[in-house]
Amino acid sequence: MNNTKRLESEVVLPLTKSRSFILLLMTTVVSSLSLSMFMFIQSWYVVESLDKEALLGIVLVCLTSMRMISMVIGGVVADRGRQTRIMGFADLSLAFLMLLLSVLFHYLSEVPIWILAVNAGLFGASGGMFEPSRDALLPKVVSVAQLTRANSLLQGAIKIAMFSGPFLAGILIHIASYSLVLVLIGLCLCISGCSVFLIKVREDNLNNEGKGRDTFKVQLAEGFSYTWKSPLLRALFIITIIVNFFISGPLMMGLPIFVEGVLQGTSVDFSYVQGSFTLGMILGSVLLGLLNIQRKRGSYALYFIALQGAGMFIFSQVHSILTAVVIIVFIGMLTTGVNIPLISLVQSSANQAKVGRVMSLIRTGSLGLIPLSYAVTSMLLGMGIKIQHLMAWSSLPLLVSVGVLYFLYPILRTAD
Repeated sequence: MNNTKRLESEVVLPLTKSRSFILLLMTTVVSSLSLSMFMFIQSWYVVESLDKEALLGIVLVCLTSMRMISMVIGGVVADRGRQTRIMGFADLSLAFLMLLLSVLFHYLSEVPIWILAVNAGLFGASGGMFEPSRDALLPKVVSVAQLTRANSLLQGAIKIAMFSGPFLAGILIHIASYSLVLVLIGLCLCISGCSVFLIKVREDNLNNEGKGRDTFKVQLAEGFSYTWKSPLLRALFIITIIVNFFISGPLMMGLPIFVEGVLQGTSVDFSYVQGSFTLGMILGSVLLGLLNIQRKRGSYALYFIALQGAGMFIFSQVHSILTAVVIIVFIGMLTTGVNIPLISLVQSSANQAKVGRVMSLIRTGSLGLIPLSYAVTSMLLGMGIKIQHLMAWSSLPLLVSVGVLYFLYPILRTAD
C-alpha cells in the first residue's frame, strides 16, 4: 500500500486533474472574494449608514497595517508548521469573525466605528497568515515545471475575485441585509477552511515539515539574512519595491484624478478605465498560463518592467477615453507579466524550508511602500504638479532601474 502511494505521488498530474491544486485554487478564490466583499461592506456601511467618510481611512489602515505585520509573522509560521493547518485555521477564524459580526449587525441599530476597525484589523491579521502559507504550499502541490502556469491561474483567479467581490456584495446588500451577507461569507469560509485540510503534499515535502527547532526570532532573522545574501532573491526584492513605489501612487491613485482632470471624464468613464486595468491583469494571467514560461523568467520580468514604464509614459500623454482604455489594458497585462514570473522564480529557486519567509518579506516590502507611494504622490500633487506630468516622470525610474539591474545583477539575465 505504501509503495502504491509513493508511486502515485511521483506522477505529475495536469493541473486540471490535480485535486490538491483545485482545492488550493478554490480556497484562494474564496479568501480573495471574501476579502473584497468584506472591504466593500465595511466601506459602504461607514459611508452610507454611519455617514462618517472621514473615519473610513482608520478602518482601512487597521486592515492593511495588521495584514502587513501578520504577513511577516506568517512567513515564519508557514516555514515552521504545516501550511494546510495554518490556512484552515485562518479561514475558520475569519468565518467565526464574520458570523459574530453578523450577529452585531442584526441586533445593533448602529455598529460603532471602533468595532469595524477592530474587525478590519483581525481580518487583515488572518489574511496575512493565509498568503505566506499558500505561497509556500504551492511548490509542494505542483511540480517545478508547472509553477508558472499554476501561479498564473491563482493570480488570475485572485484578480477576478477581487474585481467581482464588490459587485456581488453590492447586489446582495441591495436585496438582503448586511447581517445575511456576512452569514453567507462566513459559511463560504467554513467550507473553504474545511476543504484545505484535504490538500495533499508530496511525501518528500511532508517529511521535512515542522523540523525547524530554532526560536521564532532566530528564524525571522534567518529569513531576512537568507533573502539579502542571495543575489537573485535580493534582486527580486529590489524589483518588487521599485515597481510598487513608482506605479502604485502615480498610476493607481492617479487614475481617478487623470480621468476627471485630463480626460474630462465622468464616473462611468473612470469605471471603464479602472475595470480595463483589472481586465488586462486577467488577460495577462491567461496568456502566461498558456505560454507557461519556464526559461529566463528574470529577463522576461525586466523586459516587462521596461514596457510598463513606456506604457505609463504613453498613457500620461493621451487625451481620449478609448485610447486610455486600450493602453491601460496593456499595462494591466504587463503588471501580471512582471508578478507571475517573479513569484514562480522565488518559489523554484529559494530553499523550500524558507519559501514562506522569503515570499512574506517580498510581499510585505511591496505592500509597505504602497502607502508611502500614496503619500509622496499626494504631496507632489499638493505642490501643484499635474498628474500627467507625475506619471510621465515616474516612468523614467522604471526604465532606468531595468538597465541598472540588468548590469548589476547578471543572474537576472539567466535565472530560470
